[in-house]
Amino acid sequence: MKGVEISARFALPPNSLSYCGTSLFRKAFADYLERKSAKNELALCSALSKFRAHYAYLRVIAKANGLQPFDARVAEALWIGNSLLQKVKRQDMAKTIVREFSGEGLLPKRKAVLLAKGIPRGAVPHHSFHTLYLHTITGVVPPSLRTADMCRISWGRVVRACGNRIEIDSQKLARKKGKLALVARRKTVRTACAGIELLPKIRIGETVASHWGFAVAKLSRSQRMRLEKYTRMNLRAINRA
Repeated sequence: MKGVEISARFALPPNSLSYCGTSLFRKAFADYLERKSAKNELALCSALSKFRAHYAYLRVIAKANGLQPFDARVAEALWIGNSLLQKVKRQDMAKTIVREFSGEGLLPKRKAVLLAKGIPRGAVPHHSFHTLYLHTITGVVPPSLRTADMCRISWGRVVRACGNRIEIDSQKLARKKGKLALVARRKTVRTACAGIELLPKIRIGETVASHWGFAVAKLSRSQRMRLEKYTRMNLRAINRA
């Protein structure tokens, strides 16, 4: 799967809720899925570049590894996790927060500087870092344990499928003795979002990644392990801070 499609799959749920990106993105993604032409791929790349935080993370990961933002390895690093994350220096993450996430309609400059200085040691620019540490840069999503859990990319094994709803054995974000933790949970997620069917042939026993209540991609065993690895890495870093 190309990086632009990986990015689009994970971007669709929050976009459908009007949390990030523009309304033009959904049509660009639907057109791309219908016909994966060079023209439609370019249009989708352009639409995804309007997702401020998403695209900023792709750029910082890509630059640290000598790659392009929509390289499949870069998109996978951000949304699922891989070794590219560990090439990104803490100071580059800090610069991204100050330069990309502050300004009109975003974080106040002073707050961005404080967040940049306080990046926990051991944190990596996986999506879980943004969800668990920054929470929001626009204020559109009120910071809470529930919204952090909805925004966090979770993984789960399919145990029941009915139409475009599936039940998965997954996990949820909780607090235990004042620390963030993941606890087992069975939940229902949807496979279609904003009129786009993302997983039309999902089977019981397969593992999926979910975002804001939608199953967005199948995960291999390796991908599932890496998603858990880098999520827990950021949880540990934040809990130690």
